[in-house]
Amino acid sequence: MTPLATGVVLLVEDDDGTRGLFEAALIGAGYVVHTARTGAGALTRLRSESFDLVVLDLMLPGITGPEVLDAMRQGPATAQLPVIVVTGATINQRELGNLSVVTMLRKPVDPDDLVDAVYLALHGRRQ
Repeated sequence: MTPLATGVVLLVEDDDGTRGLFEAALIGAGYVVHTARTGAGALTRLRSESFDLVVLDLMLPGITGPEVLDAMRQGPATAQLPVIVVTGATINQRELGNLSVVTMLRKPVDPDDLVDAVYLALHGRRQ
């Protein structure tokens, strides 16, 4: 059994069901999870709070996921913050250019796969 992980994650997802599923899986794995439903909400939290990683949906109302990523990469406090993109959009990691995405997961995403990706991004290999 893998020991509980640690870290503070910002989960940005506009779908209530998906957000709840991902949040429960990450909390169950030991992460502290804060959520945002919109890109604007994500940027507000990123300006006022500290996170170890962001899980970001690309298809958000208003400010989109790629716009959030671009703003993050321009800010000194968030420029190096690891980001895992979770999307149902037909886009590949290369299309995100130099926005430094750790990994991209295609929806529907198994919550265990998300937990594994977060663990790998923050802690390296599983023991």
